[in-house]
Amino acid sequence: MNVPDEVDGQGEDIALSNELLAPVVGEPLVQFRMGYAIHLELGHQFDVTIETPLTVVDGGNRWSGEPLTADAAGALLPLNLREVTLVRVDRDGTLNLGLGEATLTVPPHPMYEAWQVRGPRGMLIVCPPGGEYVAVWRPEDES
Repeated sequence: MNVPDEVDGQGEDIALSNELLAPVVGEPLVQFRMGYAIHLELGHQFDVTIETPLTVVDGGNRWSGEPLTADAAGALLPLNLREVTLVRVDRDGTLNLGLGEATLTVPPHPMYEAWQVRGPRGMLIVCPPGGEYVAVWRPEDES
C-alpha cells in the first residue's frame, strides 16, 4: 500500500505537492459535478475534490461560499472548458487554481479536509484539518 511522505515541517510537503501538480497546467476543466462535494475533472487524469468554502474570482465577479449550493454551481459553470493556468499549494495549505483568467481558492478548514487532488497512478494530495501540512502520496512506479 502506498503511504504518505513524511512531513519535515520545512515545507517539503508543499514543494512536492507543487511539483506533482505542475502537469495539470494546460489541462481543461472538462466538467464539474456536485454530490457530497464539488469534483473538478481536469483533463483525463486529475480530479480535485472540494468539501469546504471556496472563492471564485472571474473578471469583476467574485463569489465566496459553501460548495454545495446553487450559487457555487453558478460561479463554476462559466469556468467549464477553460484551461488550467495555475495550480499552487501555499504554505498554509491553501489550494489556488487558475482557470483561464479566473481563480479558484480553497483555504484550509480548522475542522475538516478542505480539498484533495487525485492524479495518475495513485497520486493523492490532501489538505487535512488546519492546513499545517499537506499529506502527499506519490504516484506508484509504472511496471
